[in-house]
Amino acid sequence: MFIKDLANLTLMFDLLDEFEFQIRWSSVKLINQLILNQSEQLQDKVLQIPRGVSRIIDLLSDSREIIRNDAILILNNLTKTNANIQKIIAFESGFDRIMEIIEGEGSVLDGGVIVEDCFNLLLNLLQKNYSNQSFFKEANYIKKICKYFELSGSDDTATNWTQQKTTNLSLLLRLIQCLVAPNNQQQIINDCQKAYNHFGLLHRLCVLLTWPGVPSDLLSQAICTVGEVIRGNEANQLLFSTVMMQSNPPRPIITILLLSMINEKQPFHLRSSILYCFECFLYKNEEKKAQVIETLLPKETGGISDINTGQILCTGLFAPNDFVSNWLCAVALAHTISNSNTLKEQLLRVQLAINTQDKIQAVSLLQQCMNILSESSNNTINYQFQSKISILMLISTWLSGCPAAVNVFLSNEQNIPYLISQASATDTEEKSLIMQGVSSFCLGLSMLYNSEQIDAFTAEKLKDIIMKRIGIEQFEQKLEYISQHEAYTKTLKQPKFAFISVKPNDLLFDYEFTRLYKSNETLVINLLKNKKKEERRDSNCSTDSRVSLDQQNALIINQYKQLIREQDAKIKEQQQLNQTLTKTCSQLQVNLQELMAKSGRSSPPEKLQYETRINQLEVKCNLLEEKCAEQEDELCKLQREKGIFEETINNLKTMDKNTEVLELRFENSQLKSQLSQINQDQENLLTLLQEMEDKLKNYKKLLKQHGEGVSDDEDGSHEIETNKINQSDDSCEKNQDIPNNIHSIIDSKDTSSNESNLLLNNNYMNESSEADNSASSFDQFKIESQPLAIPTGENVDLVTSDVKPFNFLQYFNNQVQSEQFIHNQKKPSGDELDLM
Repeated sequence: MFIKDLANLTLMFDLLDEFEFQIRWSSVKLINQLILNQSEQLQDKVLQIPRGVSRIIDLLSDSREIIRNDAILILNNLTKTNANIQKIIAFESGFDRIMEIIEGEGSVLDGGVIVEDCFNLLLNLLQKNYSNQSFFKEANYIKKICKYFELSGSDDTATNWTQQKTTNLSLLLRLIQCLVAPNNQQQIINDCQKAYNHFGLLHRLCVLLTWPGVPSDLLSQAICTVGEVIRGNEANQLLFSTVMMQSNPPRPIITILLLSMINEKQPFHLRSSILYCFECFLYKNEEKKAQVIETLLPKETGGISDINTGQILCTGLFAPNDFVSNWLCAVALAHTISNSNTLKEQLLRVQLAINTQDKIQAVSLLQQCMNILSESSNNTINYQFQSKISILMLISTWLSGCPAAVNVFLSNEQNIPYLISQASATDTEEKSLIMQGVSSFCLGLSMLYNSEQIDAFTAEKLKDIIMKRIGIEQFEQKLEYISQHEAYTKTLKQPKFAFISVKPNDLLFDYEFTRLYKSNETLVINLLKNKKKEERRDSNCSTDSRVSLDQQNALIINQYKQLIREQDAKIKEQQQLNQTLTKTCSQLQVNLQELMAKSGRSSPPEKLQYETRINQLEVKCNLLEEKCAEQEDELCKLQREKGIFEETINNLKTMDKNTEVLELRFENSQLKSQLSQINQDQENLLTLLQEMEDKLKNYKKLLKQHGEGVSDDEDGSHEIETNKINQSDDSCEKNQDIPNNIHSIIDSKDTSSNESNLLLNNNYMNESSEADNSASSFDQFKIESQPLAIPTGENVDLVTSDVKPFNFLQYFNNQVQSEQFIHNQKKPSGDELDLM
């Protein structure tokens, strides 16, 4: 009643402006109590009060600690669910005032419960509030929280880990995590990861991992924090890989963490956090994945090498009587090879030395995994349920999208019979049903990515085996049991594994496996039903006779659209039927109540009839309710399939767009190359034209030096030369005999270099004759001078016996050599023109 009247709240907030201690403190306590009892209603009212939030923020600057501390509690309660109040506090310098209080109270290590409340308030302001997160990053508040990790400030830091100190540091780690959580906006995650590296926060977190005496709960949270800071950031992952632990000999910190992960004496939450950090270390880092696989491959040089990542994972994968290590290492290997066919094929080369009957035998890693499953089913060795599930998840990840792995898997004739025996089991226990579902999934992947190279287990033969030994409907039910399992649903919603399972027995599915299962389950079922065989995504099995990728994708999309339309029609039918059944059930309940009311007033025979009628109606009502429940289940199933089909359509459309972009980029690069070649040719032609013009000028100078009449205009010079030739036959003969005549040199074709120069000159003048007048005049000069051309061959001797053969390009490009050439020619006769 009190908060319904806004005037009451306005008056109460006005009292906060009073500096008198009793008045202000009483108002603060009253507001705090109202928020505790009517939180949501009061949050809306506070926003309607003028400067309502700002007045509470001003209380943080009050010198009286009791009022300031109560103001922190008020803001904590106001900011839990209201994003608008969170934004107001952030832009009213709330971050600055809160951090001032943290520093005044002794920071993280020496602070008390007030520091804890301040960190809770910061978490309320930043969690799932992207605008506040951006403001926090841009205002460089990340730099301010770096100094909170000064663990060397006190001498007893490593040993005196009080409960309050652990709580404060845990809240600080949560504050760092909320800015780089995987469900945040990707841009904010990238910017905050860069800032953590730039301001040295990542380095301080790595130092925290190496500090002795850190409580296991806090250490596991710090490991998860480091994982999210480096997740998907190449620079941060590189920095983390260079951190070394002080051991003898020094080893990378990731190696020490993995050794702790396979140590069964370590707490489970610490081991699971190390797995999550390792997954983040490999996320979008193909180079590090390849390095992990490289440590498993056989080496040319012998000898004992230092312990490495691959050895640790294999040791934990086959550790007896430690299902936690089996599960963690299997998931770690699955993340290492996921989404990379190259790494899957490389892992096929891994050979293990197995001691069997006092003999050491080399066995592939894939076959050893299947041997473990077969021996555990025969009670030869003791492997628990989680170990079997983890190995099957690793094999499923290995077979998915890798025909080479499928061929190796099918080449052993014992593998398929084992999967068939597991999938065809009839036990109804939960663990047995899960084993049946995962084994069926492995069988389906063997069909889906079958390259038809193993004659005994082709896709059609595997399908026949499943139909005879299991049955299509039973096979589909076993697959659906996994997708409907509670653990599968929870894991699919959250990629972060650490701290979700609080007990080792809760280990079941991994996030990457659930994604793989979701994307392939429908494809396996459709392949088994002879629907959409073209969806088998084995690119290595494609032949020239198949349709193109665009046509195949279009066909798949059309089929999915048809299925979606069919599912929509079924959903509408089920909804209508459900409504009808609901109305019928309601009517029967009304009739039942009327009969029960009448039965109290009727005679015994009539009462007996009514009771019989009631029983019949109850049976009918129960049947209708069961049918209604079945229809609802069918409706949920159809809606789930519809979502999967729509997601597949979107993926195919994205793939088509990517293919078109690649084709356009290729065409663009070809056009750019052609344009570059054309520009180069044009520059060469222009350079040749300039050289020819320079040579013509030099030739005119030579003609002037030898007494020939040459005008400044080229056309005029051509006419003068032609007139001189027509006036005197003797002069023409002399010109033909004189080897130094410039016209004979131009038209001569004695050498290959001369021919090439004239050919380039002719080609260029033909292309540019309409655009360039100078080129046109030069062409006219060449044509007019053609009658003076000296015949090619041995009839013309251009050099003396003591001079090297004539080089056209050398002559035209070197003025000194051309003058020397003239000087070395034979002396003319008395009637000849002496040009010297």
